Amino acid sequence: MTAADYDMKPDTAFLDDIAEVFRKHPRAAKKYGLASFTLERKMGIDYARKYGVSRIEGDRIITEFRDRENDPEVIRMQICVKYELRGQDLECVHWEEALE
Repeated sequence: MTAADYDMKPDTAFLDDIAEVFRKHPRAAKKYGLASFTLERKMGIDYARKYGVSRIEGDRIITEFRDRENDPEVIRMQICVKYELRGQDLECVHWEEALE
């Protein structure tokens, strides 16, 4: 994957606005980042049907995509790491397994 694959040029104004929000809220900027769904879209991930769960193994982050219908989310021990805007609502689409 190269930078050209992300094709972010059409989003320049949006990214400038996000950068301004991060400048306005420096404490929050240290906790959050902007994520692209480019890789997930290339994989054909449909977040209406699936959700992601990540875990750390050594120096790697492993992400698995699970079926919402057959493998319901266990929110008690997970932390949301990626949201998708659906209408006016942010919905969690990617979880990280929390330490006990």
